[in-house]
Amino acid sequence: MTMNTTNGRIAWIDTARGLGLLAVFIGHLNVPYASAWVYTFHMPLFFFLSGLLYPGCEKYSFTQFAWRRFKGLVIPYFTLGAVIALFYCCVYAWHHEPLGVYLEMLRSFLVQEHYWTIWFLAALFLTQLIYYCIDWCFHQWKYAVSIVSVAVCLFGFVRYRIGWGSLPWNLDIALVSQLFFHLGYRFMHNERVFDILIKARSHVNGLGIIFLSLIINLVAAKACIVLTMQSLDMSIGMYGNEVLTFVAALAGILLIVTIGSMINSKYITYLGRNTMILFSWHSRIVIVACGFLYAHFGVFQNSDSLNMTFRAIVTLIIILLVLVPVNEVIKRMPCHKVFGV
Repeated sequence: MTMNTTNGRIAWIDTARGLGLLAVFIGHLNVPYASAWVYTFHMPLFFFLSGLLYPGCEKYSFTQFAWRRFKGLVIPYFTLGAVIALFYCCVYAWHHEPLGVYLEMLRSFLVQEHYWTIWFLAALFLTQLIYYCIDWCFHQWKYAVSIVSVAVCLFGFVRYRIGWGSLPWNLDIALVSQLFFHLGYRFMHNERVFDILIKARSHVNGLGIIFLSLIINLVAAKACIVLTMQSLDMSIGMYGNEVLTFVAALAGILLIVTIGSMINSKYITYLGRNTMILFSWHSRIVIVACGFLYAHFGVFQNSDSLNMTFRAIVTLIIILLVLVPVNEVIKRMPCHKVFGV
């Protein structure tokens, strides 16, 4: 049930993750129309893909599982975040910012409430711990894990509706994202659902799934914006109309997963196998640095669609030219694991 397993990795998951990383780039590059579209599914996709690889509560004790996730997510959070913080210290020093700005950055980094791109690492860590606890408590009863997972997500939505605000280490996001994680886990362990990917390898069936899921995604997302004037943005805990948001996100996930099962690109697969550095540093370091350079040289300063699109393309090329070599260097360092690579 793994399809194209190489060196212990599952190729279509890496490809889907690579497509998701490209979607994250597009979302942060302000590409006209495309950036708004990818926000309807790109972060739910990453929680879903993480759920595909969840081993189940039987394999590890809670302490073992928590320690593995701590090493894989929390330690990289602080290492990757320290580099971002150092970059911003240089920026703040250049602009002669007062001490309070540095202290606020440190507080936000430690408390982590929807802060920087590494918010995802903190949210994913708590997502996995929450889901492990649900799975451990209720896995002996059929459908109980699904019911409790939905209930926890609904509680997260109620918090959003009431306006209770964010929680440290993005616990408010984890309450919702654990359901996407659960759906990924159930997808991977359901023969009938998994058959979708097998059938999608036939281009006729795959194109049909892609077309249908894209239409559902666009219609649900548009309806959400019309009704609430909001769309999904998990990084700040915004959901708009929860039902329409969920439908749009699931359709977008199915779209990307289907494409990932159909295509074979070593470049996209590479991105999917090397997401940590590129995901964490592209926005808060490379894109910010590019913005300073563009302003200094007076290029890409117009806000028309053509100029913004061309700026996005150039910046995307710079992201890859800078961070892919950096990623390769770090992978060869003795301490590479503290960076999550």
